[in-house]
Amino acid sequence: MEIIDFFHGGILNAVDAKGRVSLPSSFRGVIDRRVRRGSTDASSDDRLILLGEHAKLPCLEGFDPTYSRQLHENIRRKVAAMGDVDVMEAMDDEMAEAFGSKSQIAYDGAGRMVLSAPMRRAAGITDTALFVGGGETFQIWNPDTFRTARADKPRLIRMLDSLIAERTQK
Repeated sequence: MEIIDFFHGGILNAVDAKGRVSLPSSFRGVIDRRVRRGSTDASSDDRLILLGEHAKLPCLEGFDPTYSRQLHENIRRKVAAMGDVDVMEAMDDEMAEAFGSKSQIAYDGAGRMVLSAPMRRAAGITDTALFVGGGETFQIWNPDTFRTARADKPRLIRMLDSLIAERTQK
């Protein structure tokens, strides 16, 4: 399935003490369109994302359930390019890492979901979460960690500063 809807932009949302946060409406729109296009069950109304620690960055990575097919294909290509390896063992390792590290997280019609304490700890998220569109996937950051990790990306830092300024003006 070709992906034609992408996650764009940055959104700063509050996180309460229990880890409740709102999945941005623009991200929910992308998820809804992808799921409608990729679903074989037209009656399915599950509102789920897959979420877990990013493989390389100090944040969480999320995506809709239909992206799992693309992830699987990406792993198959990666393993095929490895050359002289035990293909089955490499596939098992890569699949376990990619799929085993993600959890299904439900959200309601208003986008409310709960980030578990282990997920919040993994990304250092406390009272604010920065959602960042990454095209096929999205990331959830602690804003301070984002500033440090992305210090070499001035457009991203300006985006964060703009979101913080908007938030303090409210």
